[in-house]
Amino acid sequence: MRKQTSLFSLTASLIIMLALLSTVLTGCWSKYELTERGFVMGVALDETKDGKIEMLTQIYRPASVETGKSATTQTSSVSIRTQDDTVMEAIRDIPIHLGRKAQWSHTRIIIVGEKLARNQDLGKTLDIFYRDHEPRSSVKLLISKGPAHKMLEKQPLIEQTTAQQILRTEEFSYLNAAKTMDTTLLSLLLQRESAHPDAVLSYVYNEASPEEAMSTAGLALIKDGKLKKIMPPDKVEGLLMLRNDYHSGVLETPCSGMKGEKETAEVLALHTAMTTKLLNGKPQVSFHIKGELAITELKCSSIMSFKDEQKFIEKFSAAILRQTQGTLHFLQKNKLEVIGIGNQLYRQNPKAWLKLRQDWDEQFAQLPIEVKAELKLVTGGTINSKPSS
Repeated sequence: MRKQTSLFSLTASLIIMLALLSTVLTGCWSKYELTERGFVMGVALDETKDGKIEMLTQIYRPASVETGKSATTQTSSVSIRTQDDTVMEAIRDIPIHLGRKAQWSHTRIIIVGEKLARNQDLGKTLDIFYRDHEPRSSVKLLISKGPAHKMLEKQPLIEQTTAQQILRTEEFSYLNAAKTMDTTLLSLLLQRESAHPDAVLSYVYNEASPEEAMSTAGLALIKDGKLKKIMPPDKVEGLLMLRNDYHSGVLETPCSGMKGEKETAEVLALHTAMTTKLLNGKPQVSFHIKGELAITELKCSSIMSFKDEQKFIEKFSAAILRQTQGTLHFLQKNKLEVIGIGNQLYRQNPKAWLKLRQDWDEQFAQLPIEVKAELKLVTGGTINSKPSS
């Protein structure tokens, strides 16, 4: 009987203790209410005339739902403009206008204006976004032609916010058109911390017509943390090929004797192997490109035999060589080595790289580089391999 009473008392005591603990531990000590936060979708950073930071922050506007009533049409975002000596102070001023604290964990893009990118070190400007725990390292990072805030002030074409619109155009311009690269906060950091720190960032600009449209094409080339040169879109394809970063795109080749006519082929797969070695202390570099093609437009070729197929392939191999040689000429002329040659030389021979890096820009500008292309025709499409007309 005593054992039963003792066991009952012990059980009762445990229940009371658990009840007391549950009252103490109820709730989250670090909770945030949704109505206290403004979720940042995009940020535009510019430099003012007096050298201050001007920041436009695009905040997502939650849609209100009213049962039985027609919803009021309104934009899906609101823009807050702040200005101060530092990015952090500009961020702290957002609640003055918004009435909520900015939440950075869902940020899609950061756009830096061309003037700011040319005058200030990007690493120092973006330091807060690397250091703070809220922004993700996968946030897209772009340089804009002209003021960055003008990009976020545009209306989106198909997405809910301009930030999301720019993010999607950047991704698909890279994956489907090979006109830019997919660049993030992390990719800039990795490039700047590599053996040769020249870097590339996506480039965004307004279209001349229509006024609402914008494009992500071309690249911003970074040296010593600052914008040095803009690479036009027609040179980007060659760079992606050389970096073995080419996903999909279209090649063009002119028709001999037919003014204005061109044939096209879609690149289904492409792989580039870069070979680097030192010969008497001087670097030797070559690229071997292998790819698969699909015919997309025939205007002057008729592929009825193996010989015709080889002739067709040779035309597009020559197109790849023109693309890559044009890119190499552009980079060597501007002394911007963003291909990764220096980084590979460092991995192969760190001691030799210590000597090479002292005047690597000059060496790269004079470096003879060999490029070979080996293509294979996979399909001619749904009709026979000759012009349809």
